[in-house]
Amino acid sequence: MKLQENLIRLRKQKGLSQEELAYQLGISRQSVSKWESGTSVPELERLVEISELYGVSLDELVKGENSVVQGMVITSGH
Repeated sequence: MKLQENLIRLRKQKGLSQEELAYQLGISRQSVSKWESGTSVPELERLVEISELYGVSLDELVKGENSVVQGMVITSGH
């Protein structure tokens, strides 16, 4: 799964609009829209904020629900 797809999925799971997410992060709604359309990528600092807001690891945010670590599949437990 791509980062932009994860950003959309997690935002919708939290029941947030792009505007609400932007407000919580102190950024413009246009920035959120660009991330979700894949025309830009959040800076690492923002990725950390987003992962904390959504309660997921950076791995889950960037790579998707399941991450492979040294040949083991780690699931998020959802």
